[in-house]
Amino acid sequence: MAVLIVEPHDGYATWLATTALSGLTDRVVRAADPDEAMAAVAAEGRDVLAAIFGPSIADRDALALAGALQQGTPDISVVVIRRQESGELIRQAHRVGIKDILSSTSDETAIRTAAARAIEIARTLRGRLGGGAPTDPAGGRALGKVVTVFSSKGGCGKTFLSTNLAVALSQGGAEVALVDLDLHFGDVAIMLHLFPSHTIYDAAQNPGLDVMTLKSFLTRHDSGIWTLVAPTEPTAADTINPGAIGTILKLLRTAYDYVVIDTPPAFSEPVLTAFDESDWLVMLATLDVPSVKNLRLALQTMELLHFPKSRLRVVVNRADSKVGLRLPDVEKLLSSPVDTTIPSSRSVPLSVNKGSPIMLEEPKGPVAESIRRVAAQLTDREATGRTKQKQRRSLFARS
Repeated sequence: MAVLIVEPHDGYATWLATTALSGLTDRVVRAADPDEAMAAVAAEGRDVLAAIFGPSIADRDALALAGALQQGTPDISVVVIRRQESGELIRQAHRVGIKDILSSTSDETAIRTAAARAIEIARTLRGRLGGGAPTDPAGGRALGKVVTVFSSKGGCGKTFLSTNLAVALSQGGAEVALVDLDLHFGDVAIMLHLFPSHTIYDAAQNPGLDVMTLKSFLTRHDSGIWTLVAPTEPTAADTINPGAIGTILKLLRTAYDYVVIDTPPAFSEPVLTAFDESDWLVMLATLDVPSVKNLRLALQTMELLHFPKSRLRVVVNRADSKVGLRLPDVEKLLSSPVDTTIPSSRSVPLSVNKGSPIMLEEPKGPVAESIRRVAAQLTDREATGRTKQKQRRSLFARS
């Protein structure tokens, strides 16, 4: 096991290796700049568990390197040490999967703690990469289905699809819970014009959580769906234990027919926990090369995670955009068919700004119809097998 240090200043890099990281790792790999770091990762392969970027690496270079590692080797945990921090830096850092940001004035204990946490996260992810597909822990009982909407690139419309997909499933007669797992910057509450009294933070901090207590933290939307929104303060996200996320999702699927999960654009620990619980994974992209490239890498990562291809659904948003990239080009780049497309519409930003799902604003429009097609792909194949189960649930499983 190795830890990569990226820092051109010999004195500081030596202090990190011999003092701050002493005893945490079998060996330390040194790199002076991002190019050397990428070469070291390529040479070391899976021996590298974590990477620490020193304060002499510029913010732009640190973010770019972290993004490259997140896309190419998402099981390496990254910690950055900065001379100055800002809200924008923290926001960008979380979007590229950086696990922690420390001040250059941090002492040995603080750096050791952050490094140990990063190594533990990487070990957990490596264990999942070697594991199997999610299993049903209820031994055949009628559990609800968990649907996770994911894209490793921001700006694709994940929250728009998640919120409207939840409404579409609810309109089909199901009881639906919507969970915002973008713990730092979630927008579900804004997208649905909600003013919740509680968030997922409150649920995660509750010891001995049960279904009835969990329901008290959910906020009802006028469409009939129930929401568990992200914390109002981004700093609260770091105090939420991924184990608590798993407990919450397991409890929700005992109480609702569907649990729809909105996610951040990164393979974070909460997102991996959601994958573990998911019956369906909706992978989203738009008609631009960076988005399609990220989707291809995300699909490759899901293959490594042994997530069944039969439970993946590929959706292209704004698929009628005239941008020089056609749907056949996307399918060729992905080496995979696109299951559903969602067209562009001026009604989408209007509904978002109004805080009202397009499923309610324009229920007969082309965008709503396409979202109903996504919902149908998640329900048609299981409809026959769930009819009798739902009858049993109505008698015994609901509180």
